[in-house]
Amino acid sequence: MDRNTDDMQPRLRADTGQKARLKTLSQLDGRTAAVRTVQATMAGIEADLGGDLTTAQKAIVERAAITSAVLSDMATNWLTTGQLDAALWATLSNLERRLYESIGLDRVARDVTPTIDEIAQQIEASKNEH
Repeated sequence: MDRNTDDMQPRLRADTGQKARLKTLSQLDGRTAAVRTVQATMAGIEADLGGDLTTAQKAIVERAAITSAVLSDMATNWLTTGQLDAALWATLSNLERRLYESIGLDRVARDVTPTIDEIAQQIEASKNEH
């Protein structure tokens, strides 16, 4: 396991009265292969979805990318050691599929239509060139 996973556990301090400090992916050290893999997967999914995601879509993308990274790690472990928790693999595979289905599996074209302001700026720039 990556050393960052211990840092992901919520720190609940009911006995001390302190607030829980929940960490986010952006707070992790981005030098680890696991974090880079998750970030690259998230970027790819976001691009496939057209890039302008809602907060809920972003949360689902994050969870799908993490699940994908865990499944990749499990697959690598299985291929190198022959050991696999088949029930966990099936559970995570189904979770990943459901997450992807909830945000859509099809690539969405990004809208590149210029806004009226952009068109006006282009017209003004072309006038200034002459």
